[in-house]
Amino acid sequence: MLSDPWEELCLKLRYQLKPYGYCGHLLQLLESKVHHLEDMIKRTALMSESNSVLIIGPRGSGKSALLEHVIDKSFESKLVKGNMLYVSLNGLIHTNDNLALTDIARQLKLNEIEDRPSGSFSEKLRILLSTLKSGTQATKSVLFVIDNFDLFCTHKNQTLLYNLFDVAQSQQTPICVVGMCSRPDVLQILENRVNSRFSHQKILLFQEITFEEYFEAAKTFLCLKKFSDKKFLNKWNAEVDNLLKDPSVKNILERRFNCSNTMRDLKELLALVVQNLKCSYPKLTAKDFERAYDQCCADSKSDLLLGLSLLEITLIIAMMHLTNIYDGEPFNFEIVYNEVSKYWSKRNWSIEKPVAMKAFEHLLELELVKPCHDSSSDVLKRFMPVRLLVDIDQVKETVEKYQNLPVSLKRWIESSIDV
Repeated sequence: MLSDPWEELCLKLRYQLKPYGYCGHLLQLLESKVHHLEDMIKRTALMSESNSVLIIGPRGSGKSALLEHVIDKSFESKLVKGNMLYVSLNGLIHTNDNLALTDIARQLKLNEIEDRPSGSFSEKLRILLSTLKSGTQATKSVLFVIDNFDLFCTHKNQTLLYNLFDVAQSQQTPICVVGMCSRPDVLQILENRVNSRFSHQKILLFQEITFEEYFEAAKTFLCLKKFSDKKFLNKWNAEVDNLLKDPSVKNILERRFNCSNTMRDLKELLALVVQNLKCSYPKLTAKDFERAYDQCCADSKSDLLLGLSLLEITLIIAMMHLTNIYDGEPFNFEIVYNEVSKYWSKRNWSIEKPVAMKAFEHLLELELVKPCHDSSSDVLKRFMPVRLLVDIDQVKETVEKYQNLPVSLKRWIESSIDV
């Protein structure tokens, strides 16, 4: 136990805001998946039932948090801890099967392989397989966790994956292989012989979270659960609760949510918020959130918008109107030009369509507008469905800084923002 509350506070917040893992609030939404994975690991440890599963979801969806929680929960049982060995592999670190085999030997303490660092891959693989296959249903089980699983699929002949899945399928020695990756098409890049030995069990993490859940997540990350000083804990949690009720703080969280709703990006924002804490004054303020948001969400799009011509700005505003009108559905140049023409006709302005098309193409090149399909297809550019990649706040910021913007155009922007 730490005697200094400040030091303990820093350690607790650092753990809760680490990029990977710790998403306790999300685990309530993933309760069925937690039970499924926990049951699978326990069956391997206690009933000698081999298995394999893939956890698939985009970055920041909670894959590491889910697995970390399930492993911690499973290994709390003395029976599981005494009957199961744990091996962790990562495709970013183990760039070939030889490196992976060497690390497996180190983690399993296979002296026969460790004593032969210069041995060939086939020889190391033979020793590992003979060790695994020499076991019986009564021997200790092994849990293999493979992060960035898709990178292992790029290894020559996918030899390691094939042999691990083969051992799991043969049920000779109880092993459980858990892979994690963000590619939904990962099974399509497995070789047929590897695919045939995989159990085809998948845990998918693709659900969208609401702003209310996102807001509760921020509260969970900042509040303390356990602390040596109960008085400090209650005071800190009360201050966090009051701060999150501040409209300016809630607005910042909502703006961040609209840009990215992943837990990893939320943690990045909150880590910047708490880095301004001082030992002499351990209290968060709304200004800390404002500074953190400005630092975290600084992007090049605002600068790009300031460098656009008046015509290009007009097209952007027209697209904002269309995004609101069609509730986020895609549109094409012809629809945009028609919307802009209505605005121009009220002011007796006119612009030739080829000139407007040139400005539209420039927005595509700057990636402020994105095609909804392969841009190399045969669809004419003026009929190609597109989406606007600029949010309202970025346009609002540009309006405030843009020099000599016509008053009528500013009013048109405000009508779009207020929709």
